[in-house]
Amino acid sequence: MDAGIAAVLGALAGTIGPAMVGWASRSAAKMQMRVDLIREGRAPRRASYESFAAAATALRDHLAPWITFGRHFLRPSETYPGAWDGVVVVKRGDFKEGFVSRAVELADDVSRCGRGVILDGPSLLEPQVTKVMETAVAIASPFRVLQMLDDAADGDGASVYDTSRLPDQLKLLEQSVRAFLLEAGAALDDQPAGRRPPYRLRLTGRQRRAS
Repeated sequence: MDAGIAAVLGALAGTIGPAMVGWASRSAAKMQMRVDLIREGRAPRRASYESFAAAATALRDHLAPWITFGRHFLRPSETYPGAWDGVVVVKRGDFKEGFVSRAVELADDVSRCGRGVILDGPSLLEPQVTKVMETAVAIASPFRVLQMLDDAADGDGASVYDTSRLPDQLKLLEQSVRAFLLEAGAALDDQPAGRRPPYRLRLTGRQRRAS
């Protein structure tokens, strides 16, 4: 190689080398800043999603024993096996102290946390959040009615309530929370809402009627 050309190439390499290093350093710094911004923006949403799912799960766990077993102890004694329509007369005295008020409080927590998720976004989550909130309201409704009657009567108020749909509503709540978590995980991964269809919850005929 000609000595003059070699000298020119050597000079160019000496100039380009530091420039490439500087460019790479700036690019790496920009990438790290973007990662940090994404992480900082993701953390509050993740906490919001987890709080919502935890509130709905707490409501489900609180009511599951009574819906699965406890309500059967309130069935009228004259009903035949298999003939019970799920209608019971419920009053505060049928539950241990604080059970009714706790059920109402947990349902309110679901609504409060759900509104937080809707505010945090993205909008893709709104249908799943609404489904969980609506199911929570439905499953806690006999206890809210009982609390209202008890407060109005200033005593041990009683209410006749059809509990036949509660088991399906309990399952629907659990399934809706699972569907929400799937969508929330995708949202945290920053998957564009327009590029993937939302998770569709498959309902049985009984669950459609329960919702």
